[in-house]
Amino acid sequence: MKRLLPFILPTLVLAQSYPEVIARIDASYAVQSARAIEHSAYEAYLAAEGKHLPSLDARLSALKLNRTPTAVLASSKMQTASRNNVEGEVTLTYPLFSGFALSASAEKARLHHEKALLETSDLKRNLYLDATRLYAAAAGYEAVIAAQKEAKIAIDASYAKARGMYANGLLAPAELYAIEAKGYEIEAQIAESQSARLQALNTLSYLTGERVEKVELPSVREWTSEPTKVEAAAQANREDLLALAKALGIARSDIAMAESRWYPQIALVASLKRHGDTFDLNGDGYTNADKSYGGVVASWNLFSGMSDYHALQASKASELAAYAAIEDYKSRIISEIRNTALKIEATHTKLLSARMRIKAAEEYAKLTRGRFDNQLSSADELSRAIADLASAKAAAATLESELFTLDVSLLLQGGLEMFRVKTAIH
Repeated sequence: MKRLLPFILPTLVLAQSYPEVIARIDASYAVQSARAIEHSAYEAYLAAEGKHLPSLDARLSALKLNRTPTAVLASSKMQTASRNNVEGEVTLTYPLFSGFALSASAEKARLHHEKALLETSDLKRNLYLDATRLYAAAAGYEAVIAAQKEAKIAIDASYAKARGMYANGLLAPAELYAIEAKGYEIEAQIAESQSARLQALNTLSYLTGERVEKVELPSVREWTSEPTKVEAAAQANREDLLALAKALGIARSDIAMAESRWYPQIALVASLKRHGDTFDLNGDGYTNADKSYGGVVASWNLFSGMSDYHALQASKASELAAYAAIEDYKSRIISEIRNTALKIEATHTKLLSARMRIKAAEEYAKLTRGRFDNQLSSADELSRAIADLASAKAAAATLESELFTLDVSLLLQGGLEMFRVKTAIH
């Protein structure tokens, strides 16, 4: 036996728990992509903030004129400048006033970053929900397959007895073939359930980025929650709702940027500038070498064909649209939470009924098997009793997986933070 252990142990596949599977989603490519977008938004925010600071520019130019500059004085020409013209300049510019455009632009970039951060969290919330459905479905199919395999064992045992009875002339050929046909039908059901289970596991493996081969639902309902608490958590912390609030803030920043076009743009400028006919920049013999300056530059657009007015109206319309979208989404979230709570209640009731159905089907199958052995019931009745028992167990397994999905869905509808606190999955 010890020699066989190395060959047996690798074939054992331990079930991967729900928290283990969910924790892997944070490292998936979809989440990595969202994080990269969030980082891009953060860098854009820093770039917008940088526009509040002075800018320092350096410039060097070297020109050679085609003809020597001259001026005519008293009918005679006089050279007024060198043909070589070299200038070097270092300029410091500070945006003193921009009509609040720079502040609004930086605020908009900050809100875009926060919105991207919330969208990353909401993506994870939705991926958790998708993974939950797949995990529960795969686990449900495993329970269904187990019930179907039990039915196959029972039908095979009944078929063996039926063959003996047929050989002794105690059973008609039609009844023997009915049991045999039911066996093939159950085999087909097993194959179909195994295919569905593998499809769910394959999709789950794609979501997590790692191979998931076996799953198992918790034996008890661990993560139940009160709908009223979920509603309160969703209104305060739901990531997609907060992202819509950021969109409203972005629309308001657009309004401030549009209004800033009505104000002048004022900047302070100081420059160290030198001129010359060589790169020494020590003058050209005609004008002074030092041309440094300092001053104020102001510009004001007086008319732009009403484009600024219409841009402002468009921004205000976007603000109203964002506000309406938030209010509509709040109502939608509350409706979804309440509907999920109702589904949980109904599914739990159906599960209790399904478990009672299993007990009844087990007793009926046991009774029918005994009656068949004593030739008091037909083979068709026995095969239907076995199939009904398998169907009852499969229905209960499906309801258990649905109930698990609904319990977790209700938590996730309250937001990612509520889900993490309740499940301790981080």
